[in-house]
Amino acid sequence: MNRACAIATGLLVLAAQPGLTSAGTATSTSKTSAKSPGAADISVCAACHGAHGEGSAAAHVPRIAGQSAEYLLKQLDDYASGARESAIMANFAKPLSAEQRGQLAQRYAAMSAPLLSEPAANPAQLARGHQLAYQGDELIRVQACDSCHGPDGSGVLHAAPYLAGQSSEYIGGALKAFRAGSRKNDAGELMRSVAGHLADADIAAVSAYFANEGSATRP
Repeated sequence: MNRACAIATGLLVLAAQPGLTSAGTATSTSKTSAKSPGAADISVCAACHGAHGEGSAAAHVPRIAGQSAEYLLKQLDDYASGARESAIMANFAKPLSAEQRGQLAQRYAAMSAPLLSEPAANPAQLARGHQLAYQGDELIRVQACDSCHGPDGSGVLHAAPYLAGQSSEYIGGALKAFRAGSRKNDAGELMRSVAGHLADADIAAVSAYFANEGSATRP
């Protein structure tokens, strides 16, 4: 766990206590806090996901700004239930009520954030990533990423999250987790099936493509 996330874990404990903000300051007389039970949780999320939901490539923390509320809520619900495993995220999600998880999902879905800088990828790698994104590869039985994730990985509401603009570190880590079976909250095991056919080089290529070329589709 990085230092920011460790701090956030402590903040979450404070935020869960009645009359306290995420920093532990008494707010029992604050009408705003009383009316917004999820407001204190934003600062906890920001400790890892950034002030605007931009994420952190170095820590493999995803960009969640502008992601669909439905997708974000599913992930929070899955962390809370254990369907998606993460010791860090489980600590955050489990104490939240269903209403608070919904509030967080809606708030981050409405956010925008600057794109993070990405290491340059070589042309051959980007070309292979483009092929996997647009055409897939029949030889390894992999369908085009865009067939589910939308044009240029821009996402499909109610169906699939955007990939464009995510860091290559996060996309690569997620694909490897699906391939290993350590992440298994994908409907119909679709992502596990796809990732299971991808070699490390292909994972690196498609991750670099969406992080670099595909990032142009994100605001």
